[in-house]
Order: sequence, then C-alpha cells, then structure tokens
Amino acid sequence: MKDFCTKFIFILLDIFIIFIALLMAFFLRQIVLGEIAVPLEHYIQFYPLYIVTLSLLAYGGIYHQRYDFWHESHIIIKSLFFSLIIILAYLALTQSVEKYSRIIILFSFLFIAFLLPLAKYFTKNILFKLGLWQRLAYIDGNDSSLYSEIFNNHYLGYIEVNKDKAETIFIHSHTQSLSKLKQQINMQILQSHEVIFIPLMDEYDLTHSHVYHLSNTRTNLILFQNRLKSKYRLCIKKVSDMLLSLIVFPLISPILLYIAYKIKKEEPHSSIFFKQERLGKKGKIFICYKFRTMYEKSEEKLQQYLKKYPEEIRYYETFHKYQNDPRITPIGHFLRKTSLDELPQIFNVFKNQMSFIGPRPYMLNEEEKIGKHTQTILTVKPGITGLWQVSGRNEVDFYSRVALDTWYIRNWNLWMDMMILVKTVKTVLVREGAS
Repeated sequence: MKDFCTKFIFILLDIFIIFIALLMAFFLRQIVLGEIAVPLEHYIQFYPLYIVTLSLLAYGGIYHQRYDFWHESHIIIKSLFFSLIIILAYLALTQSVEKYSRIIILFSFLFIAFLLPLAKYFTKNILFKLGLWQRLAYIDGNDSSLYSEIFNNHYLGYIEVNKDKAETIFIHSHTQSLSKLKQQINMQILQSHEVIFIPLMDEYDLTHSHVYHLSNTRTNLILFQNRLKSKYRLCIKKVSDMLLSLIVFPLISPILLYIAYKIKKEEPHSSIFFKQERLGKKGKIFICYKFRTMYEKSEEKLQQYLKKYPEEIRYYETFHKYQNDPRITPIGHFLRKTSLDELPQIFNVFKNQMSFIGPRPYMLNEEEKIGKHTQTILTVKPGITGLWQVSGRNEVDFYSRVALDTWYIRNWNLWMDMMILVKTVKTVLVREGAS
C-alpha cells in the first residue's frame, strides 16, 4: 500500500511540476516578447506533453526503482531530452507548430529539468520522515561506507532491520566465495521481495557498460571501455573544459583580484602565486599555478614545529600534507579550507595543460608512489577539481585518491563532470560558511 501511495504522489508531483514549468515559460515569453496570441489554457491543456514526459520517466524506472539522487537526475535529464524531441516531432507531423510557441515548449522543458530533481529531493525526504518512503532492508556483507550511504541517504529510503524482516536484501560479493554467493542469491530470491547484488568488480561503472546475452550458452557478456581513450569523448571533454572556463573566468575574476590584493597586503614584498612543477598528460612536466598560502622562507618554522610535534611526520606520510602546518599564512588557511588557492589553475586550463575537472595534478616525487596506476593517471590532463576533492579531501589518504582518480578516468562521462562541479561548489560554500 505504501508503494502505491508513493508512486501516486510522485506522478502527481511530476504533473504539478510540468504545469508550473508551463506557467513559468508562458509568462517569461510574455515578459520578454510581449503578448501571445494563443491563450495560456491552450498550453496548460497540451496533454501530449504530459503523456510523453511521464511515459518516458516511467520507462526510465523513476516510479518503481530507488535510485541515488545523481543517477535519478541523470535519467530525468535524458528522459526530458527525448521527450522534447518527440513533442517537437509531434508538432511538426500534426502541423501544430504555428499553434504553439517553440520557445515556450523549450523553456518549459528547461524549467522541468531544473525543478523536477529538486522537487523529488525535498518530497522524498519529507515522505521518508512521514514513513511512506521507507523500505526495510538488510546488507549481507561488511562495508562501512556502503552501509552509511544506504541507510543514511533518505533519498534511497532504506531503513535497517533484521534479515528475516527485510523486503530488500543487499548482497555484497567482496567477502564471499563464488559457491556461497550463488547459494545466497538463490535462497534470498525465494524469500525476499527483491535482491540487490553488489558485484566484485567495482573499478568500473556498470551503468555505462554494455551487457550482451548469448542465448545458447545462457552467458552474459559485459563490455568495459576506458572512456577517456576515445577520441570522440576526449574532444567533448576538451570542448566542455574550454566552454566552462570561458563561462567561469568572468565570474571569478573579481575573486581572483580580491585574493591577490589580500595576499599582497599581508606580505607586500612577496609573490602572489605559488608555482610548482607537476606531472601532466603523458608525464609531461608543467608549471602549476596556485595562490601562495605559505610564508616566504618558512622551512625553518617547519623544522622547529616537526621537532616539537613528530606525529605530524607520520600524518604527512599518509596524507601528503601536515595537519597544522606552521608555514601557512592567515589568508592561506582560508584559501586552503575553501580550495580557493587553486583558482589560478584556470590559467593552466587556458594553456591546455590542465582540464577543469580531472585527476589531481601529482607532484614529481609522487610518480613512483602512484605505482601500477601511473599509466592510467597520466593518460589524461589533471584537473582543477575532481572526484577526490568531493570525496572527503583530507580524510582520503594518498592511495584512496589514486584509486578515485583511476575510477574517474575509466568511467568518465559528461554527467559525472557536472556532478563533480556542483558538488565542488557546494563543498566550497559549506566550508566557507563554516569558517
């Protein structure tokens, strides 16, 4: 009964969002270009838009699957894109183009794409608190990060119970033998409402892989690709980097000038930028720019500090940074906390040495420590921000950063870059607010 209620609520929500988006698009068109010959009711009662959009959302599993926010938002954007194409084709085929403003139709879809994910986010959290968006679940396997994500993410809606009461069983393959795994899955399929299998291979994002079925042998074939070795995708990546940089640069220019002023005011005779050699694509060395966050000639301070706090040496060996670095200036603490010290790397993007989003730019002395992943890491340009920056930063040790960067390279897609960018902005704002 709860599942039926939540599905009904989500469908009503989507209809309401489409209605609101049409209103916003209509009035925006009216404000910008003046009176419209076709009345508002004509657009509100344009039922093909509702039917096609809801049908494609349903086909994507929006109403019966429990997706993560970013995965679901990706499906919503794709569904809306194809819905727009179908609606425009419908208008052309039925010779209704003159009856409806294509600008209103286009902007209505843009508003839906913005409003729908937000509406679903808040609605699911409210329904979870009311007890409607909850499903009893149990994780068979030991993975603290997975446990935290599944049971602390109200967007998914799972709550932990004993195995015998669970509607959904998550089976983790990492800690079980193949024979035990088969037995476990077969048994749980008979007893549980649904079984979610977490595969052993976690280096690849299977949602972007192709699965083939050989019917004669009852065998599934999974096609893996290094997505950033594709010339087509590399071209898309390069274009998106440059467009993003050109859009962002005018917005951050005042921030760059203000930070430069504050650094100069703090130490008038010192440089604004810190320049350091880093490893680029194919191991090519380049000069990476950052705002200077340390005092000039501060090594003596560091040595005295390390003699007093030797535990900082062990911390550096793990995380490649000091917990309380005495060399950092007052403005430097703020810049590092908010990651604003990395903003000058946008000049590296313009020089085609870095990407806007990518693996971190590794130092020259870290190449050996990267180990077997060196060849993968150095196949692409490093980025100003990346997956590791939005995955814990200081709490992520060096080898975990390498693993995250490798995962990013193997599974890259444009949506992932958008997700990382939004998370980066959110992370910076949260840190700035907490400072």
